[in-house]
Amino acid sequence: MPTTVPATTTTIDEGTALATGCPTPFCLVYHIDPDASWSDGAPVSSADFAHTVGLHRDLGIEDPVPGYEMVSRVDVIDDRTFRVVFTERFGAWQTLFDRVLRTGSGGDVTAGVGTTGPFTLVEWVRGDHIVLRRNPDWWSPTDPLSAGALGDVQELRIVFIRDLDEAVTALEEGEVDVLTARPDDASVERLAGIEGITFATIPGPFWEHIDFHHDDPFLSQPWAREMLSLAIDREKILDRTIRLVDPGATALDNTIWMANTHHYEPHYVDGFDPAAAEQMLIDNGCVRDEGGPYVCQGRRMSFLWATTGDDPDRRQIFESAREDLAVVGVELVADFRTPSAFVTRDFLFGGPDVWQLINFSWRARSDPGATNATYYCDDAGDLNVNRYCSAEVEDLIRSTEEIIEPSGRAAVYNRADRLYLQDHAVIPLYQKPSLMAWGSGISGPAPNFSFSSDLWNVASWTGKESIVVALPDEPLDLDPRSQADDNANVVLGAILYGAFGMDPSHRYVPVLLESVDVIEGSG
Repeated sequence: MPTTVPATTTTIDEGTALATGCPTPFCLVYHIDPDASWSDGAPVSSADFAHTVGLHRDLGIEDPVPGYEMVSRVDVIDDRTFRVVFTERFGAWQTLFDRVLRTGSGGDVTAGVGTTGPFTLVEWVRGDHIVLRRNPDWWSPTDPLSAGALGDVQELRIVFIRDLDEAVTALEEGEVDVLTARPDDASVERLAGIEGITFATIPGPFWEHIDFHHDDPFLSQPWAREMLSLAIDREKILDRTIRLVDPGATALDNTIWMANTHHYEPHYVDGFDPAAAEQMLIDNGCVRDEGGPYVCQGRRMSFLWATTGDDPDRRQIFESAREDLAVVGVELVADFRTPSAFVTRDFLFGGPDVWQLINFSWRARSDPGATNATYYCDDAGDLNVNRYCSAEVEDLIRSTEEIIEPSGRAAVYNRADRLYLQDHAVIPLYQKPSLMAWGSGISGPAPNFSFSSDLWNVASWTGKESIVVALPDEPLDLDPRSQADDNANVVLGAILYGAFGMDPSHRYVPVLLESVDVIEGSG
């Protein structure tokens, strides 16, 4: 078991807790669902939540979940009620306790200490498969996130098939019943032709974009960024990339909320107009030599475009943008890099002599607070690859860290995003599609990118007693504190629950909780 650094845990009288309110700027009082229990029937307790805080404050964790470091203590009021006392206001408070770990356990749930989901882990043969079995005494009368009736699937056998074409073949031949993956056009075409197979593609959590280097003397000028934005046809890019997989895919017009979330508002104004773009060059004193690019402010309109060369969609994005910009007298020069050469701090945060335009993707987190630094100026912006700086945008984004009411906080994020995109800080393109497919006779599967688990509602699946699920890779471990392992998150979605879960529209739904009291303190 790892060495943990817990917040101070105290046991207090209920009357005292309610009388004193919150002694610091912010507190939460959690009321655990009276039916919530572990797989051996023991109740989920306040002590389990306090233990979870300690595990997340383990000094050895890489990329810790934000918020736990602000917890000064956990006050246990009774077995099912506890107060979390924060040193400061924490806007993303609903992200805490996304998986609750049992008292006495370490981070990894393979040690057999009990789980709270509808299935329990019974076997993991490394390099081959994982077996989950339904808990016949599970505490919830319905599926908590979908509110659906409980299903009849008794066993999940999870296998690992990296090659998508091989996984589709296994689904077609009945060797697997469900697969989840990032699709390509060939796999979708195959699935559409297989009788008895149902599949769905949805916008996934990775969103593609084009960034300008704002330290570049020319690209630091708003009119120059607007000119380039007017010249690039996003619809053509979509037609050449993700619409080959999902013909109904739409462009993304927000950099904070994804298009399939309930807070989404479109802010990017797609005014594709090459004639207007070229007129802007002329109006700003640019001169074009016959057959060559324009020259503006003594600079030839030629820009170095960096991206990863192993991704065919990114090559298509470059070729499409190069064709569009050539029409208005702007040249693009490609720097196609290997992923290992691309994803380095020295390159991404290099000066405008290293790249002027760059194309890559960000991952949308369950809460945008995890990526706030994308919008910060100077050294605080350790995610701000394009070096865009606006004091107004930064102030709005920073204010979300202390706004407690979720809808008001989301509205401030949208105000910041509107300003960010009006200033043409980036060109958002699209969300990469996610795929889920399943065989005949199975009812219930539905993709849910926001919960990072396509087993989010597995408690309600019906049709077969035993189901084989294909993942594109094996989990590294089953430590719920690790945020980056999508394959682990799929497995954890069936066996371990938290205070809240997320439905497909990105709404927080209480799971192990009855309610939470949000208390603004006077400290």
